[in-house]
Amino acid sequence: MTNVGEGGDSRTMENAGEQPPVGRAWPEAGAPTADPAVNAALEPLGTLADLPVAGHHSVYAALHDGLLAQLNTDPSEER
Repeated sequence: MTNVGEGGDSRTMENAGEQPPVGRAWPEAGAPTADPAVNAALEPLGTLADLPVAGHHSVYAALHDGLLAQLNTDPSEER
């Protein structure tokens, strides 16, 4: 079986999609940005720890779509 991960992480391809082992810390949330719309788009990332890995794709897809929508807005029209 092919190992994935680094630094002694011995997960294999067959169990790589599972949740982190109990006791393994979830990364802290990042600092807020200067853009409230971007902060709102990033907010759902906080739910990832509570979701099975199979549910992460929908969160990342929505994040991508939300950020792309913000990039495609004309800032002069937001006033």
